[in-house]
Amino acid sequence: MSDPGHSPPASREFVFRSIQLLMLLDIAIGGALAFLGLFVLDFPGLAIAGAFLACMGVGLVVLFGTLARRAGGTKAGRHSPHDLRR
Repeated sequence: MSDPGHSPPASREFVFRSIQLLMLLDIAIGGALAFLGLFVLDFPGLAIAGAFLACMGVGLVVLFGTLARRAGGTKAGRHSPHDLRR
């Protein structure tokens, strides 16, 4: 079996990077929908949906960034993600 001590930090793992990239794309799409709804189409429902989508993307980027930071760094006295925090 593989040793979890030799795995890369969580912030560099493919899953965390992919999720962050998708959420940044989500923010861009939400911003574009909000812009189209407010200024181009004059459709407030589209602007609200785009703003909601962008805000959810920001929240998920922050959430997964925090999770990656917690799992990635080794603190003093903690050498494995399986060790208990003190």
